[in-house]
Amino acid sequence: MEIQFRNEDTKEIINRWELNPSQERFFKSEKKFVLFSGGYGAGKSLMLTLKAIDLALRYPKNYILMGRKTYPELRDSLMKEFFTTCPEHLIKDFYKAETKVVMKNGSEIIFRHLDTVSEAEIRSLNLGAFFIDQAEEVSKEVFMGLRGRLRRDCVADNDRRGYMTCNPALTWLYGEFKQNPQPEYEVIEASTLENEKNLPKEYVEDLLKYPESYKKQYVYGIWDADLLSDRVVFAREHQQRLREHAKDPIKVVEGLEVYTEFPVHKGHRIQMGVDPSEGKEHGDDSSITIACLDCLEELAHFRGKLPPDVLAEKASRFARLYQDGKTFCQIVPEMNSIGLALVNKLRDESDLYVYQREEYDKTVGKRLKKLGWRMTRQSKPLLISRFQELCRLNDPRVHSRSTLEEFKTFVWTDVAQKNGMGAEGSFHDDNIISLFLAFWEPGEVKPGKVKRPEIKLESQTQRKEVNFQPQIKLFRGRAMVTGIKPALSGRW
Repeated sequence: MEIQFRNEDTKEIINRWELNPSQERFFKSEKKFVLFSGGYGAGKSLMLTLKAIDLALRYPKNYILMGRKTYPELRDSLMKEFFTTCPEHLIKDFYKAETKVVMKNGSEIIFRHLDTVSEAEIRSLNLGAFFIDQAEEVSKEVFMGLRGRLRRDCVADNDRRGYMTCNPALTWLYGEFKQNPQPEYEVIEASTLENEKNLPKEYVEDLLKYPESYKKQYVYGIWDADLLSDRVVFAREHQQRLREHAKDPIKVVEGLEVYTEFPVHKGHRIQMGVDPSEGKEHGDDSSITIACLDCLEELAHFRGKLPPDVLAEKASRFARLYQDGKTFCQIVPEMNSIGLALVNKLRDESDLYVYQREEYDKTVGKRLKKLGWRMTRQSKPLLISRFQELCRLNDPRVHSRSTLEEFKTFVWTDVAQKNGMGAEGSFHDDNIISLFLAFWEPGEVKPGKVKRPEIKLESQTQRKEVNFQPQIKLFRGRAMVTGIKPALSGRW
């Protein structure tokens, strides 16, 4: 694909760009919010500018915001790129004091630094599109504020959009666009080498001299959670083995992804873990995981933004899908703060079984049984180490891809609210917390089947003498143990 600017009078080509495949995908994308992630020099800022000019020319009287975190970066990078790219004959006026460009068709492009943008200023905007360069430096709140300002009447509904660029880094963008993407989001990843023909040869050669880990992130543009490899709670080999069991659900019931239908196996123990949230639009998800404690397999999974009372109704219906007169599904709800409302709602369901914990009550001086799992600095490591033991000694099967993604960013942390372990930064761990609750049970983890090597015997005679079943015989009134031979060579 090629983009050209021509002189209106002479039809002479002023400038042209031949787009590489990733740039073309970005320019043609029909998603509402598009993120272009790539290495240094991948041509991200150029594409941001070309798309802004395209939407400004396509819709007269359009109103577009282009932003970067700080004013010096905005002035020296994004504005410079815009005036270098946009032909002068398309610009009617530039108001320096307002940092605003007025195009000849009446469209306006305003340039704003986004580090101190107040909510009041964002709330007053009436945008047809917005563009953020180096969006990993900008807070999620700014993005959400601009997202809610796309209401320009002169722009078609499917062209009121937001475009962003970033370097690969584990910020809120990874969680929003890669870990748990919404249907209206798209992320395009590009390597510096895709744009090599437009870069100085010595510049590319210098980048390739850097360490492999640096090149992976800033040259090849690979954007994954391996950037946290030194802090992840679950070993990479365990995560790899868990991902081998990922699969699509056989059906979806009211948002519940079903991997195995009821009945599972006669007499098997079914357990449901529930991690509640406040249910706010831009907050955490509520998560439900149903597992079989005997098969060590995830049976079903649900996530959504539901308040505790609605979540309790969902959990009740889902639990009844996996129980009958002989088999029951025990519910293990996390009951800290907002979870108390969930537990109180579940208490009213007489046909359901809710997990009970033992807790010392100072008022009566006794240990009492109380409903729900209380997450504390002491109980959280127990919950997580239980699943770590399952991964080490057995082979739990987790099928939900969104849950498996959260393992990549579940790290050791010193953030007080996360009790030593939790999701990195603005990432989420709701799914894996519900998974840990679903697989929780006290006691030691029983190892899976282990193949033992055969004993190496030195001779045929020795093989005949082996007797692993000691016998007791009476001889002259005394009990004698027979059948035990000296230690044999070889090991178990």
